Amino acid sequence: MTATLPPRNATGPTTSKPRRAGRGPVASTALAWAVAAVLGLVVWETVSFFSGQWVPSVSEVFRSLVAVLTDPGTLGQAWVTLRRVAIVTVTAIAIGVVIGIATGFSWVLRAFLRPILVISLAIPDLVYIIMAILVLGATESSGLVAVTIAIVPLVTNAVVGAVLDRDANLDEMARTYRFSRADYARHVVLEQLKPALSAAVKTGFAFAWKLVVLMEALTMPDGIGARIYEGFRYLRPQDMLAYAIIFIVIMKLIERVLVTPLASTKY
Repeated sequence: MTATLPPRNATGPTTSKPRRAGRGPVASTALAWAVAAVLGLVVWETVSFFSGQWVPSVSEVFRSLVAVLTDPGTLGQAWVTLRRVAIVTVTAIAIGVVIGIATGFSWVLRAFLRPILVISLAIPDLVYIIMAILVLGATESSGLVAVTIAIVPLVTNAVVGAVLDRDANLDEMARTYRFSRADYARHVVLEQLKPALSAAVKTGFAFAWKLVVLMEALTMPDGIGARIYEGFRYLRPQDMLAYAIIFIVIMKLIERVLVTPLASTKY
């Protein structure tokens, strides 16, 4: 008995229809953000309704946002705060990286600074600001010094850990091939410290703008922090939220456009 094969399709092998592409990660993320935003606004409006107007409504905050954005003085206040954030960020990162590298390579310095770093990391940031005001007075320089001192231990601790975790085999290779100090620093140390330096830049910036706003609210007559405290003093929470929202958006844009690419720079 002869088996018969099914007739071959004259037009060639059959191909299944391509599957419909699902939502990409960008679309899914945007949808999740939209849903979260809508739910957040609904919850906010509900809390405002049942709080007896102690919590400002969404419409009140929106009107305050418009008023703040159209105020010519807002740009000057934002620039004052941005200047302070830049000074603190650059100074704290530079000092923290230098101390961190020196501490990582010197066991004597490490034994001396380790207890200081542990205590410094445990002290609340507000204490630095208050102590600076008591010692140096309520001036801009004292506030910047206090915020810088509060951030330096964070940067130093990250860099020290990276130096101690470096590959000892690479140090041995550098000695074998008689690397100069410059080549050793560039090709061995710096290459292994890149993740720590990136984290130090991001951490320093994130803490700098938050602590600068806090410092301004406590000690300064100008800046975004002072405007937020002014809204608190005159019982205008909608103004507090408006200034906070505007400054958070500005900081996130700077982080996305400037800080993240700088932290990811290939040296």
